[in-house]
Amino acid sequence: MDIPPQVLEETHARYISRDADRARTHERLIVGGPLAANSDERMEARLTRLGVPYADACAISEGREKMAVVAERWPGKTRIQAERVLGANDLVGVAYLDLARSASRAVGRVVLKDARGRTVGFGTGWLCSPRAILTNHHVLEDAAIANLAVIEFNYELLPDGALATPVTLPLDPDTLFVTSEGLDYSLVAVRGETSAYGWLPLIASADKTVLGEALSIVQHPGGETKQIALRENRLIDLLPDYLHYETDTAPGSSGSPVFNDAWEVVALHHSGVPRTDAQGRTLRRDGQPLQPGDPDSAIDWIANEGVRVSRILNDLRTRADAAGNALVAEVLSANRPPTIVSAPLVPGEGVLEAVSTLDLGVVTAGPDGVASWPVTLKVRVKGGEAGPAQPVPRPQPDPQPGAYLNPQDGADAAAYYAGLSTDAAPQDRFLALSQLVTRTHAQTPRYAPSAELYPAVDLWPDGKLRSLYSAREHAPEDFIAADLAAQGRRTELAAREGISLDTLEDAFPYNCEHVVPQSWFAKREPMRGDLHHLFACEPDCNSFRGNTPYYDFPDYGEALRSDCGRRDPGEFEPAHGKGAAARATLYFLLRYPGVVRQYSARHLETLLAWHAAQPPGDWEKHRNALIFARQGNRNPLIDHPEWAAEVDFGEGLGR
Repeated sequence: MDIPPQVLEETHARYISRDADRARTHERLIVGGPLAANSDERMEARLTRLGVPYADACAISEGREKMAVVAERWPGKTRIQAERVLGANDLVGVAYLDLARSASRAVGRVVLKDARGRTVGFGTGWLCSPRAILTNHHVLEDAAIANLAVIEFNYELLPDGALATPVTLPLDPDTLFVTSEGLDYSLVAVRGETSAYGWLPLIASADKTVLGEALSIVQHPGGETKQIALRENRLIDLLPDYLHYETDTAPGSSGSPVFNDAWEVVALHHSGVPRTDAQGRTLRRDGQPLQPGDPDSAIDWIANEGVRVSRILNDLRTRADAAGNALVAEVLSANRPPTIVSAPLVPGEGVLEAVSTLDLGVVTAGPDGVASWPVTLKVRVKGGEAGPAQPVPRPQPDPQPGAYLNPQDGADAAAYYAGLSTDAAPQDRFLALSQLVTRTHAQTPRYAPSAELYPAVDLWPDGKLRSLYSAREHAPEDFIAADLAAQGRRTELAAREGISLDTLEDAFPYNCEHVVPQSWFAKREPMRGDLHHLFACEPDCNSFRGNTPYYDFPDYGEALRSDCGRRDPGEFEPAHGKGAAARATLYFLLRYPGVVRQYSARHLETLLAWHAAQPPGDWEKHRNALIFARQGNRNPLIDHPEWAAEVDFGEGLGR
C-alpha cells in the first residue's frame, strides 16, 4: 500500500522539526548507549517493567555524558543486565525465537479489493483481540473499503521454501469500524475462527521502550509473504503521539506492529521518513526526485514512524463511536493470549501438537481443616492433519445455587468470633482482633500463587480471575501456566548465570500482587505467602504500582494514567479493587502490627473510606472462606464491615 503524499509530508515535517533533539540523543547513545540517552525517571520506569533492579543513582550534573558517569549511575551487574534487556547487547536467549514466532502468527496480509472482487492493493494488519484487527487509516479509510477487503493469515514461506496454505477471513465493519485520520489507525471486526493465531494486546503503559532500544517489525511488504525486520530498528525519538526509529534496511509496511524485545507492541507503523532535496521533493534511491507512479520501494527512506499504542488507546477511550461497543471493550482489556510455539498450521500435513490442559478440581477441606484442590497437568501429542488448537477447558461455576459460597461459612464465622468483646475501646478492639487472627493462623503456606491462589481462592463466580487493579479477566490456567513457565526460566538462569532467585523473580515476575509490597517486609514468611493479601494481577499493573503506598487523588477522574490506575511519585490509586485492597491492607496491620512503616493516619483515612465505599461482595466472602480453610484465620472486615469504625488501626502502624 503506497503511503499517501500528505502522510509523507506530515511525517517528514515532524522528523526534521526534531533534528536538534535527535542529534543530542544520538551523541548520548554513541557515548553511553540507552542508559545515557534517557532520564533516570524513564530508565527506572522501563527497568521496573522489565524486572531489572534499579540502582540508586548519585546526583549527576546536567551535561555529564561520559561513560564513567554511566558506570557510576548503573554499576556492575545491574548495568550489564540493563544493556542486555534494552538491546544494547545483541545476545538473546533462544526462547526469543519462539516468542517471535508466536507473535508473528497474529499478523496478516490485508488484501484490498474493488466491487468486482479484483485485488487493488495490500497492507498489513494484526489481531489486537480475538475478534478485531488494527491497521492504518490509509489502508482502510472507511467501512465501504473494509467491507470489500479480507485479511490473510499464514501467507508465508515454510522452512523448505514452499508456500504455506493461507487462511482468508472477511472483515466485518458493520459490527465494528473505528478510524482516525489524525492518528492513522483503523480498528475493524473480523469474521471467522482466529484461535489458531492468538492476538497482540494493546498495552497502555508508556514504559514499554526507551531511546536506543532495539525494535522489530513483522510485515507483508508490498503484499509479499510475511517477513520480519528482527531488531534492526533503533528507537531514536519519542514524540507525544509517535515514535521515530531508524534502520539500515527497508522501511516497515503500512499497518505493521512494531515490537520491543518482550514482543509487546509499542507502535503501529504507518510511514517511513523520506529523504528530500533542497526543494523539499521526495528522493528516490538513485537520487532523483520521486515521479508519479513510482512505488514506495523506490523511495530513499531515512527513518520510520509509528503511532504510539498508548495514544491509540487514549483515543479509543474517548470516542463516542467506540463507547459501549463490546469489541472495543475487549481490545481495551488488553488480555494476553497463550504463547503458541509450534510450526505454522498446514492442512493435510502431519505434525506434532503439544497441548497442555489444567483440570481444576473441587475444593475440599480435610479433617485437619486444610483445604486442597487437585491440579492435573496433561500433555497430549498427536500426529496427522493439523487444525486450530482446541481451547483449553476453563473452570465453570457449579450450577447448584450457593455452591460458590460455602453455606457453612456463616456458622464458621460466628464460631470464630464467639466471645469477642463488642464494646471495648478502639485500641482494645485492635489488640483483641490482632491476637485472634495471629493465634488462629495455624497453617502458613509459603508463597506459591500458582498452587495456592489461582486454582480456587481468587476465582470469581464465573470461574475466572480478575486482575485486582485493572479488572481484566483471565483464565486461571493461563496464569498458572505463565507462573510455572517463569519459575522454570528463573531456575534455569539461576543455575547457568549464578544469579539469585530473588533477583530473577523480579525479572520474571508472578502474576500476583501483594497489597503490602514485599519490600516493606523483606519478603519474609509467613507474610509473603499470607493469602489474605495476595491477589491476581498482571505484571503490567504490578510494576506500574511498584512499592508505592495507596492514595486517593482529588482529580483522579481527570488524570487517569493507565488501565491500572494513576501513579505519581510516592502515590498510587488503583482503577479497580480499592475496597478489597483496603481490607487486605487493614488485615495485614492486624496480623503483623508494627511491620508497615510507610503509612500514616492520612493513609488509614483513605483505606477506611475505600472500605466503606466498596463493601465486600461474594468474591471476597468466597476468598475468606477458602483462606480460612487453608490458613485457619479470617479477615474480620469481610465478615463484619461495620467493625472498621470501631477499631484503631493506627495501633498496627510501625513507628
